[in-house]
Amino acid sequence: MILTKKRIRNIKALEGLIKKGGKFFVGIKNQPKFSDVLPKIGFSKNFHSGESILPPAVFGSISLYNAEGKNKIHKDKPMETAYRTAEWHWKEWRGRYDTVEQSKLVDVPYKRYPRTFIEPPSIEITAYLMDNKEQAIISPIFELNEVNKEKIIHTINLFLEIFGECQFFTENLEEIIKLPIKRLNWRILPPGQMPWAKLREEIKPLVNVAPKGNQAVIKYRLEKINKYKPDFAAIGEGGFRGYIILGFNLRNIYTLESLYYGNATYIFGEKWEELSKKTKAEILNQNLQTDRIIHREGWDSKIDKLLQ
Repeated sequence: MILTKKRIRNIKALEGLIKKGGKFFVGIKNQPKFSDVLPKIGFSKNFHSGESILPPAVFGSISLYNAEGKNKIHKDKPMETAYRTAEWHWKEWRGRYDTVEQSKLVDVPYKRYPRTFIEPPSIEITAYLMDNKEQAIISPIFELNEVNKEKIIHTINLFLEIFGECQFFTENLEEIIKLPIKRLNWRILPPGQMPWAKLREEIKPLVNVAPKGNQAVIKYRLEKINKYKPDFAAIGEGGFRGYIILGFNLRNIYTLESLYYGNATYIFGEKWEELSKKTKAEILNQNLQTDRIIHREGWDSKIDKLLQ
């Protein structure tokens, strides 16, 4: 059965195909039909069975929520004060006629309704070569039950948004579960200490698409961390696009900065080999972080204390 709706709101269509408690996965076959879409997701140009990636947040509201999460805004509650960091410029008199332009980072208050952040589902999709040599893109395996209902609906809608269709598979489950996974979510930069001028060029394409008012702030924070000479750097790909990790391997400290989302620097004490295996939802889960340094006044001194 091939589903071609724009979006579903329940799993009634599945209930006639798969018995309760049955295992299945969502996917598409006829991979050549989608050859233009796959590179946009982040898959290799040539089909490689086992490649897995978190789709980027560029296809619509479903992929945005899947990769970045969303805020539930409480308009029934009083407004609260929030802060955004901005670069403030002014001219300072030097002598009787001359002025010198000055700048500094400031926290600008503004009013907004309270909000609750809903974690991203972080559904990754995987390239798979079926027994009949047909190429497919599949989701993780699900069990049809009430507990998984919302995640199943979300995954189906994710496929519909990206590919315009999806279907359901139950064959060869054991083989699929054992499929070796090669995640494509991070691009590792050359090892060793990297001068700021070189790192700045690496991240330039990412910084340039951030809001102009945020670009100076982003550069400042990354240059500040890079001053302590990290020996590891990774740039997010696919749904991790805009995330940058700077690491200190010998000290087992890894800092994560988001260029587009979030309001804090995340600190991890887990080795990169283990951290890279985590889904985005697991990485952003507060239980995994050793610290979370808010982007507010005092950020500099806390980074100094951590990395000195």
